[in-house]
Amino acid sequence: MKSINYDKLYAAFKPSGYVSKDANTIANILIYDLCIQPGSNLARFLEVKTYFDNHMAMRVWVQKRLDVNIGYVVNDMCQQLQGELYELLPQPGYAY
Repeated sequence: MKSINYDKLYAAFKPSGYVSKDANTIANILIYDLCIQPGSNLARFLEVKTYFDNHMAMRVWVQKRLDVNIGYVVNDMCQQLQGELYELLPQPGYAY
């Protein structure tokens, strides 16, 4: 009997909006920890399709990172992606 990998099948037919269970879990953690509000400006910042709202843009961004990093550990990837997000953010200048 042949087994079907549904994650691969869904990814093949919905490449721009497919989100795996791990990507959804990591994105939910990042959304909660970083207090990402609903809206629509984050997609452009994360360089994903601009029709995604902030939360879906985060999920798609995380999925793209997971697709590149094969054999990841969820907790490690969560910390790594949180660091990548902090690097993307503009740093405030503390001048007097």
